[in-house]
Amino acid sequence: MRSSGTPHDDCLRPLGTVLRALADGLFEVALPNGKKVTSHLSKELAANPPELPTGTVVLLEISPYDLDRARIARIARIESTPAAS
Repeated sequence: MRSSGTPHDDCLRPLGTVLRALADGLFEVALPNGKKVTSHLSKELAANPPELPTGTVVLLEISPYDLDRARIARIARIESTPAAS
């Protein structure tokens, strides 16, 4: 039995970009290869739902058994580096 809060070992963990919010807490998210998946918030995020505007980069967990649905595990913190002048 898995303990709560631990990532699943057999899932894929790509970054994705939120395209739009759908009904009932679902989101359409684009993967880096261009594929679109339907995603829902993890239990941690659903307890205090964050605002996910279009363009937000998120970390997904995708089951290898259903590649069309994903779980939004967390919001990715993308660090921007200052341009050298």
